[in-house]
Amino acid sequence: MPSENVNVLLELHALNTLDIKYENLSWTTITEIQQCISTVLKKSVIDEINKSQYFSLMLDESTDITVEKHLSICIRYIKGGQAATTFLANICIQNDCAHTIMTATNEWLSKLGVDISKCVSLATDGASVMLGRKTGVGVQMQAKYAPFAIQTHCFAHRLNLTLPDSIKRNETLLKFRDKFGALYSFISGSANRITTLKEIQKLLEQPELAIKEIHSIRWLGLKNAVDAVYKCYESVLATLSKFANDKNAIDKGLHKYFSNYKVALLIALMLDIHRELSSLSCHLQKQYLLFSEIQPVVESTLGRLEHMKSNDGDCLIEMRKSIHIKDNKASYTGEVLKNDGTDVELQFQTVKLEYITNISKNIKQRFSKENTRVLENMAHVFEPITVCSSSGDDSKQAVESLADVYGTQKKVKVIINDLQCGGLSATENIIAPIVDKQALIKEWPGFSAMIMGSFSQLTVSEICKRMILLHCEIYPNLSKLLRVALCLMVTSVECEHSFSYQNRLKNKLRSSLKSEKLDILLNINMCGPMVKDYDPIPACTLVK
Repeated sequence: MPSENVNVLLELHALNTLDIKYENLSWTTITEIQQCISTVLKKSVIDEINKSQYFSLMLDESTDITVEKHLSICIRYIKGGQAATTFLANICIQNDCAHTIMTATNEWLSKLGVDISKCVSLATDGASVMLGRKTGVGVQMQAKYAPFAIQTHCFAHRLNLTLPDSIKRNETLLKFRDKFGALYSFISGSANRITTLKEIQKLLEQPELAIKEIHSIRWLGLKNAVDAVYKCYESVLATLSKFANDKNAIDKGLHKYFSNYKVALLIALMLDIHRELSSLSCHLQKQYLLFSEIQPVVESTLGRLEHMKSNDGDCLIEMRKSIHIKDNKASYTGEVLKNDGTDVELQFQTVKLEYITNISKNIKQRFSKENTRVLENMAHVFEPITVCSSSGDDSKQAVESLADVYGTQKKVKVIINDLQCGGLSATENIIAPIVDKQALIKEWPGFSAMIMGSFSQLTVSEICKRMILLHCEIYPNLSKLLRVALCLMVTSVECEHSFSYQNRLKNKLRSSLKSEKLDILLNINMCGPMVKDYDPIPACTLVK
């Protein structure tokens, strides 16, 4: 809520006979109250992070409405034996180079009292500044501060990148995407066309849906655009037909394209495919997603896509039922569809097979592009199904590999350009191993018996919770490794969520909002409880 509305709300409460002791609060007072609320919320999170022993970071950068660059820092840690993911900070940065991002992250964590060397995972989008092999943020973090931090390219971003790759060499699908963009521009560019579409939708008793724009930066942005046209396809054809009679060249081209039998089938096909991909995308955007949950849902999606090669999806079946073909002429609820003859079905099946094959291939490639074996080894140690189905040697080798990674002392080195001394100064630190290498290997036989016995029906998260809370004294090193496993972050979607909040808070009407105030409001919005559950006493004690 804007600060200018606070006093109005207080007056409203007073009119409703509530005992309001304060009125006409200044903006300075309101800001101080907001800062106290944010401080209490952040202190609570920081205390939980420091108790967690290990944590993972999610980093992403964005530009706001005033073209200021912001770095979003989100964090995952252990709370009560379970993974907890939350927003930590929104920082204004001068530029988006790797050194700036890494320095800002380290300084902010130090300011909050969080030891960056305890970071065991870093999740980012696919930008080269983050993933760069020589000077990327992940490389710098490992070399300077957190040697055990494993960098992950966000799986939700990977999925979003599969679609452009799958259609970039297919002229039919490239034209399909461009025509949907042209349709949006044509309809939304005129109030008369928008009104006409709504009137026809109402007349035909179809849902009043606006034509959606294709956003390349949104998760699977094509799906919503296709869904809207599919649900009111008859209305779209009628609207285009009406304006085509007005000798509008653009509309004539759009009407000619969308009133094509093959295009009608393509619309239904694309919706069937993108609904499956959208389901996978939503799963990959879960706040508490664990590494063990990814492979099963990916394999399930690939299986359903493979099934579509030889079987029509629900939308395609429905579209075929709605299209009437007689004497090689096609029509959709009275609207004539151009039918190019018997070759149409063959052409459609060719496009269908090629698109599904390309999507499946790209998903397999992008989801196997992990530069480390740590996730695979974690599965061989902590996933009951994997442990039970694989040979004992595989799991033992996985334990030994993890022992080598987390049971070895690491050295980090920070080089600082000291202008006063006129040269460079280097600071080296030794980071102690997370686990005792030999002790971890000795703990494995007993734990493997539990995995294949009483823990065989449990999920990874349930096993982690039991081990951390109940068996940490018996298996101290495996418990530490389980904490690391829970912290392993495979998505940076929480940062994207914070940017959505950022853009809602700092909009055209509040473009002068300073970065410090923006961070306070973001913290309250994303980390604060519901009003009915909020205890104001801790914040009140901080107000001067």
